[in-house]
Amino acid sequence: MATDIAKIHIGQGDVWLGGTPPAAGGDMTDPTSSVVNTMTSLFTAPTSGGTAVGFTNGPATLTYKPTYYNVETEQAFAEVLVIPTAEECSVDFVMLEASYTNLNRAMGQATSEVNAGAPVNNVNFVGGKATVATFLLTLCSRKRTATGYYLLTVYQVYSMDGVALNFERRKEMQNKVTMRALANTARPVGDQLFQLAEFTANPA
Repeated sequence: MATDIAKIHIGQGDVWLGGTPPAAGGDMTDPTSSVVNTMTSLFTAPTSGGTAVGFTNGPATLTYKPTYYNVETEQAFAEVLVIPTAEECSVDFVMLEASYTNLNRAMGQATSEVNAGAPVNNVNFVGGKATVATFLLTLCSRKRTATGYYLLTVYQVYSMDGVALNFERRKEMQNKVTMRALANTARPVGDQLFQLAEFTANPA
């Protein structure tokens, strides 16, 4: 198999939170029936919409971990059957822009109020919510060659660990968040957590 250094990927992940998930297909035996999320011209935003979190620090990391049950028999030394029993999906990143909208998503259980009166303020109220709101997460990472990109779209995420905000004289505030995915059971089996698309050309 021939080697290809163009396939070595180095590039930051730009994150958008919110928006509308791409349409789901009716049956994953026909994957072409599902809509693939893309980026708009000049990489300004994903077609699914949402709000960019702005500057980030360090990697944005997707973790997907399936769990299996291995069936053993007396007639064979190795397992003879494997059955998936669970799956976990999360995205970790650090937001450096401390806007009230970013803090709202990071806290997870916050409710925002925008007040244009005197004094002007944007407030996050926190505490006592018994329901968890989920939202769309999109991550775009452009290729080193400047042509093509990867686009991750996680259909339903929530902030798993909340926030630990530092107010410090000699260091920028870093809002580390872990977004965990829930299965979107309205989508067909096989397309309920996320889609990861590789595009070989830039958006028109």
